[in-house]
Amino acid sequence: MGSPLKEATWNGVEGAYYTGAGGGMEIIWLGVSIAMCVVALWVGGRHESEAYKRKQAE
Repeated sequence: MGSPLKEATWNGVEGAYYTGAGGGMEIIWLGVSIAMCVVALWVGGRHESEAYKRKQAE
């Protein structure tokens, strides 16, 4: 399984190459990830509260 590149090494790499640098999408993805964490915590807390109430009613 060969490489299509003649010289497939990292020798010519000078530094990091980040395609999102200076863009506005970083803050959007940060907000999306924070929202997903908050929703997961809220749903989990609600489930645990309901499960606790059901167990206490037994």
